[in-house]
Amino acid sequence: MSEFERAEAEDLDRLTDEQLLAYVVVAREAGRPDAGRRAINVLAYRLQPLVELRVAAKVNRDDRDDVVMAVLESFVRSAFDGKVIDSVRAFITTIAKRRIADYYRDRNRSPGQTPLRSESGGDEEIWGPEPSDEDSSGVLAIQDAIERVLARRGNVTHRRMIRLYGPEPMGGCDLTGSEVVERMRHDHGEVVSVDNVQQVWRRFKVDLARELATGEDGRSADG
Repeated sequence: MSEFERAEAEDLDRLTDEQLLAYVVVAREAGRPDAGRRAINVLAYRLQPLVELRVAAKVNRDDRDDVVMAVLESFVRSAFDGKVIDSVRAFITTIAKRRIADYYRDRNRSPGQTPLRSESGGDEEIWGPEPSDEDSSGVLAIQDAIERVLARRGNVTHRRMIRLYGPEPMGGCDLTGSEVVERMRHDHGEVVSVDNVQQVWRRFKVDLARELATGEDGRSADG
């Protein structure tokens, strides 16, 4: 690419995850790391709720913020190092598994703590869907809040998109925007765009944050 064109904030927000990452690569090759940082910040902000949900299912509440930051920092470092990433969400999910593994390894859990059922299996089974036995109430509160927010959405198409795009810890399929578009067309004959998917997901995140802040009774916070 002979000339690099810096994208404005609103343009970056319209890009898919993979397009944002490609922009970071182009900016780096053009000697414009400042522009790349703006794009990776947009992407990290977009991915943070996914990481938080995955970490919440496995890590004590007091330590979650540190693990989330470790995941995002590893992702940003990989993006600027030029690592080939085919699927952003699959890649950050892998990073999250590794940082959670690091957390347990560094923490040296006390002998009295009962390990999760899935910790006796292979690598992919180690980080199954079970919540931490130390803090399952927080995970259940998040899951309950998710179900309440989804139940209030009368638009079936929107609920389907959220389930497909959302991360595994919330019962989602963790698909990319383009994969959601294809699945909606193939399974339900519904035509949506990547932009539709991301807009619906952004509104859902706002509603979920509000639900977690106010709680089921509209007054006390959940989790």
